[in-house]
Amino acid sequence: MSDGSIFLLRECSKVPDLQDFVVANFENLSNLTYIDHFKHASTLKENLFKSLVVILQSLGKKKMRGHLELFLEPTFRNARPVDGVETNMSIAAQDFVLEMDNQYGENIFKAIVEGFDDRLLGALQKIKVEGNKPSIQDF
Repeated sequence: MSDGSIFLLRECSKVPDLQDFVVANFENLSNLTYIDHFKHASTLKENLFKSLVVILQSLGKKKMRGHLELFLEPTFRNARPVDGVETNMSIAAQDFVLEMDNQYGENIFKAIVEGFDDRLLGALQKIKVEGNKPSIQDF
């Protein structure tokens, strides 16, 4: 799977007749989150997490719910800053976490995360606190 495939699935998620095709490829999408062995892997994952936000918005929470566990661990792992510095990939992963929290509601998403791995609750809280801060831009 490549950036083009991710883009194609993102766009297909907006078409009701193709949404089942997108759902059938969730496992392939989640496999991309584990790729770290080439130079531009972080760019690939940045595109993936940005696309997952759109896919979740397009499909809705009901179609995505049964597959969230595929994405939880790698999303939280990639949301951590690299050497203390936020990367485009980590910010995109954090945005996906915030979108899941928004779609499912704070308490339901917290329960989903806790049911999956309660060690991720601290990371969830940190992402929510950091995500609500106004961003500082360098000009």
